[in-house]
Amino acid sequence: MKLKTLKNFVFTLILVLSVSPLAFASTTGTQTNKVVDGVKASLTFKNEKLKPGKNEFAFSLLDKNEKPLTNANLKITVAMDNSTDMKGMSGMTAENTPMIIDLKEGSKKGEYTGMVDFKSKGQWIIKSTFDANGQAKNIDLGINVQSAGPNFLILGVFAGVVVLILVIAAINKKKSIKL
Repeated sequence: MKLKTLKNFVFTLILVLSVSPLAFASTTGTQTNKVVDGVKASLTFKNEKLKPGKNEFAFSLLDKNEKPLTNANLKITVAMDNSTDMKGMSGMTAENTPMIIDLKEGSKKGEYTGMVDFKSKGQWIIKSTFDANGQAKNIDLGINVQSAGPNFLILGVFAGVVVLILVIAAINKKKSIKL
């Protein structure tokens, strides 16, 4: 009786642990907002955590009445924030050279989409230049790019499940040998 209960418990545990990372995964993405002179800029990345490499984003501009800015002549450049560390003092490298991003019209008015290729982890600045009511305006948005290393929580859960299966198999094998 105890063996059957133990098997059911382990089976349930395996199912719960294998499904839980998927159930709790976030699908919202990363969003940064900033308002300057009545213009609201929203930068939204598809991924929740930004990692080195290619990251797709949407950028939208709204006026003080929450209406999209059309014909804004938007230009975006991306560069590492060298104000917080000493790496930028040694000169320009391929890693911290500003990138000009090609933009496409988004699915909504006042929305633009693009792709940025972050060279490394750290603080990055998204600089936007656009026209609003005939005046040139700038909005800078700071973002944090994290390491692209493995997710040790998920790896640990799966390693624990494997060890548990091996222990139960060893217990069952010993019992079958005794019979």
